Amino acid sequence: MVDINAISVKNLYFGYNKRDVLRDISFDVNEGEFLSIIGPNGSGKSTLLKTLNHIYIPKSGEIMIKDLSIENYKKRDLAKYMAMVPQDTNIDFEFKVEEVVAMGRHPYQGRFQQESKEDKDIIYQSMELTNTLEIRDRYINEISGGERQRVFIAKALAQNPKIILLDEPTSHLDINHQMDVLNLLKRLNEDKGITVVLVIHDINLACRYSHRILLLKGGEIIGKGKPEDVITIANIESTYGMNVAIEKNKYTDHIYLTPIEIKHKIKDKKYHHIHIISGGGTGQELINRLYMEGHELSLGVLNVGDSDWQHGRSLRIPIVEEKPFSSISDKAYKKALDRIMESDIIVMTNVPIGTGNLINLKLADKSLDLGKKVIYYIENQYENFDFTNGEATSILNGMKEKGLKLIHDYDSLIEEIK
Repeated sequence: MVDINAISVKNLYFGYNKRDVLRDISFDVNEGEFLSIIGPNGSGKSTLLKTLNHIYIPKSGEIMIKDLSIENYKKRDLAKYMAMVPQDTNIDFEFKVEEVVAMGRHPYQGRFQQESKEDKDIIYQSMELTNTLEIRDRYINEISGGERQRVFIAKALAQNPKIILLDEPTSHLDINHQMDVLNLLKRLNEDKGITVVLVIHDINLACRYSHRILLLKGGEIIGKGKPEDVITIANIESTYGMNVAIEKNKYTDHIYLTPIEIKHKIKDKKYHHIHIISGGGTGQELINRLYMEGHELSLGVLNVGDSDWQHGRSLRIPIVEEKPFSSISDKAYKKALDRIMESDIIVMTNVPIGTGNLINLKLADKSLDLGKKVIYYIENQYENFDFTNGEATSILNGMKEKGLKLIHDYDSLIEEIK
């Protein structure tokens, strides 16, 4: 199926006086797409949305709506094809909800023309779709922010548009109202085929609801494409100046961003290079805590796709890796040994040991032979640890005789590291 452009923007420039707010902006929005525009304050998000709706006239560049330049649209005709939901939904006058929704029919009516049966049907349907029928007789300034946002979406729907532009429709709303508004937009997008373009601050909500994301910084495009292609650690750090972890949310299966604060290093506090041997999720909490303490970390050997591998990768921690579902090779063993040689401390979690990862236990044993401090962090005791017919137990008992430190809680671990 060939994608058809609902909006096409090429080499767009816009500014006030001599200062450019948007610089060389080029992107397409496909028909039936849900596109989110994100970026820090002052990046040009709302300005871009207003140029798409022809509220602002660009200095140069081209905006095509369907196959026609936006310059060739009459204002009334553009309003029939594209509706705008502004950021500020306050109205100075006391209009009832139904009167506000009815304003969406103005592009189809002549001056002083009464509403036709078709107009009334569309107004009713717009309120029905947005669950605003029950408040149709209430005054617009007497309802909640979430309700008012749905009313303005109903007004936009009354224009019978192919495209809806929304400027931060979830700002100043509680999380339940944010979800309510975005779920409504997603239904309109999927069930009615309406193209949705919205400016939004919440990156995680943008990832959850959008087909594609446009990331702006300083009036320029930093990234555009699928959420997983745009929301990367490098892009977020360069755009927002934040240190983050990015992982798949196990409940929604969408990528999820978590800001991370690293404690500033104090001159009289020693920070270490710590190599962690873990797997199967046993190292995640440990990795998080040591990372936030500011220690330099490395991981492995971990199979590609392992949950600890995914977590370490999201934090950009160096990882010695092995192919998925494969036993640890001699090559990976040697790479991990190089990491261990560079490390001050080795921490091993009590991940169950089988033939596939037995070499990791041998790595920890070798670390003791090399004179390294090795800590066995047993936060959760497994009833079945050894799946190697006793070989792992034998190695572990030998490690205890060599000075392996057994620690059962994080505070004791930190004291031992100090």
